[in-house]
Amino acid sequence: SRSGPSLAPRHRAEALCFALASPPPYAPPMTVEPSAALVRGRFTATMPPSMALRAAMQLDDRMVITERTERIGDYDVVTAWLRLPGAEMSHRWLVVGWMEGTDLAVCSFRFVGDTDDLTPAERQWGNRLLARILMPQNFQAGVLPAFRLRGSRDGALPVFGPRPKS
Repeated sequence: SRSGPSLAPRHRAEALCFALASPPPYAPPMTVEPSAALVRGRFTATMPPSMALRAAMQLDDRMVITERTERIGDYDVVTAWLRLPGAEMSHRWLVVGWMEGTDLAVCSFRFVGDTDDLTPAERQWGNRLLARILMPQNFQAGVLPAFRLRGSRDGALPVFGPRPKS
């Protein structure tokens, strides 16, 4: 049951993560762990989001599998598949970023797997994820998308798909 309080997002990136939990919920066959961040005031308002994302995450070309920028609503939005160094499990991340003034907003989605390469299934489920959140109405300046998270006891973002093995 999804009883409990409903949590309002603090910023657009968090709202987009909440969108995946709204009906119908995003239900991939692999574990996907979302996170949202707002890096405040570290950039100029004219910096391209791809450059800001690379600077904030300290990315080099070897870590970037694919990257593209497109205009969505009022924002230039970068999406990138990343391969980040990790310990025992493979770490592939689908990252979405955009500038809101001098702030970099980022949604990241960790796809937990056991191979180093991005699989066709991960790419397919990543595309489904992007189709749910990269909508012009979610990127209107001055308007926070109206998604709320229901049933979260501690405000933690939900993990999608099967729970990771411990």
